[in-house]
Amino acid sequence: MKEEDVLEQRLKDFYDRVPDVEDALPFKDYLLKHEDSRMAWYLLGKQYEAKGQESKAIYCFSQAGEIYEAFENKPVPSLPESEQVWRKEPQSKKRGGKWLVLAAALTFLVSGYLIYAGISAKPDRKHANEEAAVTLPAAPGKQTTDASPIASSPAAAPGDLGFDTIAGAAEPDREGLALYAGMMASAGKSNALLVRAPRLGDFTDWVNSGEPVASTSSGGTPGSAVTLWHDAKWCGCSTADGKQARQVVEKWKPEQEAKLLLRSAMIEYKRDTGNWPANPQALAGNYPNNTVAGWTEEMSKWFDELKRVLDDKKDGKVPLTVGWPQQAGSEASSGAEPSGQLAPLTNEPLHIIVDKTNHRLAVMSGNVLLRNYAVGLGGDRTPEGNFIISEKVRNPNGRSDGIFGSRGMTLSDTRYGIHGTDKPDSIGKDESQGCVRMAKEDLEELYDLVPKGTPVTIVKGGLPSETRVPPERFRLPSTQDETNPRKVYDWLT
Repeated sequence: MKEEDVLEQRLKDFYDRVPDVEDALPFKDYLLKHEDSRMAWYLLGKQYEAKGQESKAIYCFSQAGEIYEAFENKPVPSLPESEQVWRKEPQSKKRGGKWLVLAAALTFLVSGYLIYAGISAKPDRKHANEEAAVTLPAAPGKQTTDASPIASSPAAAPGDLGFDTIAGAAEPDREGLALYAGMMASAGKSNALLVRAPRLGDFTDWVNSGEPVASTSSGGTPGSAVTLWHDAKWCGCSTADGKQARQVVEKWKPEQEAKLLLRSAMIEYKRDTGNWPANPQALAGNYPNNTVAGWTEEMSKWFDELKRVLDDKKDGKVPLTVGWPQQAGSEASSGAEPSGQLAPLTNEPLHIIVDKTNHRLAVMSGNVLLRNYAVGLGGDRTPEGNFIISEKVRNPNGRSDGIFGSRGMTLSDTRYGIHGTDKPDSIGKDESQGCVRMAKEDLEELYDLVPKGTPVTIVKGGLPSETRVPPERFRLPSTQDETNPRKVYDWLT
């Protein structure tokens, strides 16, 4: 018997056993291949709930377990007592018994096929791997009414489609699975990429984030969507090549750092002057008006976008904070908004933490650790507490190779600062007179990455000992004069 005939016979047997199951809901198809997927069980339950089919919804929610509890913030519901009896009697012809047969039949159908409106269709063999892709109608209530078979369609190449969101999750735990469930729920409405965002101690490790887990995009037919798995640890299945998605993330991350810098700079400027910056020159001016150390064409686009929002006063009131730039920069997917564990980038300004115990300096946004540098300190001579970067200067005292190196940042108008050193062997030790010493490449990246006004907290302990710097450093093209020949700097080296 041909493969197609075998499938048709199994489908006939299935519907003979459950004659009143005519509702072709999108996540039911997914469960035919992945019956242990708690996210799909939860979403299928929500679809039945929307249709008023309470018993089926509750059964799905019971299969979803902790995913239901995470989304609904309440215990999994139980079936009414009468229907619990029906579930225990497989031979019953009552509605509850038929749903039990449906659940059992999920394992009966052959893997590798999808069902829409009771009509079978083979997966498109153009996929990198047929088990790595699942094609679904866009969302509950959006099912196609076309009576013809609908075949799976290959997802658009991530590098071409551009993602609307890029979400980070550390592991396929409750939080990670909930993120994926949310992607599935919005499939067809937006393109999304889920990436690994591993933990480093108590923090999200930005440098090592970005390995693709799963991506969703519009399918080849109206109202459909395609999910591609890229990480077998998450799905327990074969996976599609994540090379294109990985390339998107590699280009996306530096532009998110630039957006974060711009947003932080505007917030710190407002805190310092009481007003939002009127133009890019207000942020990237000559010393001492060098809130940022350079400027790019992309930053101009983002600044104009944010400024339009700030100028749109509601009830005559100036907005209290600045949002997140939505426009893409030089790459299409740079417009994707960070979400999941990476969401703090969009609402938490930059903050520096110095750990005297581990001799580390971290650049943070919320609990996202963007960098973790090795530094030299002064032991008890290095003060603890809260400071801000009150001054930024290039080539202190007219030199790039002096005792303060090529860059310097004053802490709260004191003699303490973050600067370079002509004694690189002192990095990791307590040999300074109280200042924070940095290696040249680390210092120059930090100088470009954080704006003037950035808060600095000096404490004992708290940061991981592992350093974190990217293979390609964040740098801004210098657009202004940041030297200060009128002053002789005497930081406490």
